[in-house]
Amino acid sequence: MNVDDDIKERAAALYESMGMNLTTAVNMFLRQSLAEDGVPFKPRRYAGIRLEPTEETRRAMVEAEAKELGLIPDDAVECRTETEVRNHLRHLREQAR
Repeated sequence: MNVDDDIKERAAALYESMGMNLTTAVNMFLRQSLAEDGVPFKPRRYAGIRLEPTEETRRAMVEAEAKELGLIPDDAVECRTETEVRNHLRHLREQAR
């Protein structure tokens, strides 16, 4: 991926002001784009205001960084509800047969 140096520097400064590095921001954007099958949000910057991320955003940032560092495999399954856990376990059992 080729990015103009000026754009890259400005974007890095923007995301740094939001508490993350450029690589983490790009990974978050790409993963969420895939999850939503399109652009997942309308990015904005509010001059003079440092917004605190929501708990969901904070978790996504930690997960993206953990995947970036290889602590969590890219193909790791995420289960948010008990039903999703049960369905995933059922799927694993069927694969083992």
